[in-house]
Amino acid sequence: MKNLYFLILFLLTPLLFFAQSYNVDTSKSNVEWLGEKTTGSHNGTLLIQDGFIKVDKTGVITEGEFTLNMESIKCSDLQGSKKEYLEDHLKDEDFFNTKEHPTASFKITKVSGNKILGIMTIKGISKPISFHYKQNGELQYHANIVIDRTMFDVKYKSKTIFKDLGDNFIYDDFTITLNPIVFK
Repeated sequence: MKNLYFLILFLLTPLLFFAQSYNVDTSKSNVEWLGEKTTGSHNGTLLIQDGFIKVDKTGVITEGEFTLNMESIKCSDLQGSKKEYLEDHLKDEDFFNTKEHPTASFKITKVSGNKILGIMTIKGISKPISFHYKQNGELQYHANIVIDRTMFDVKYKSKTIFKDLGDNFIYDDFTITLNPIVFK
């Protein structure tokens, strides 16, 4: 048994030494969001506060963690008072409650091919999610991440939660697009 332990340790040691860690380049990374409703949609941006990935010697992602600054949420498709209203509304208790939960986070738990599995935390609620990603270049990645907001207690005008809304509802799924996320 002792020999088996040392053999396993010997075989895993190169992986430990060859994994490299890279931090998110927040100045070059772009996170976009899209929320849709029956009468249209809204979109905007969100800032990455910090994060990192580790890659093995072949360049495959092995782990990572990211923090999103939810207070940085901006709307891109409106202007003036409508823009300000929507941004404030997204930050209040109806949506992301940024006073109590100023950040959201994601931790990679597994990577299989071009699919990432992990734990997303929004409003202090952690749930498993998965998504596919594409590598655009060295240490640059793109992904469309579809998230069911109701899993994270974001219920405002959800037809799943409030059955009597008729056509005046917001779809439960929203999309976060990493376009791209860059590491250094």
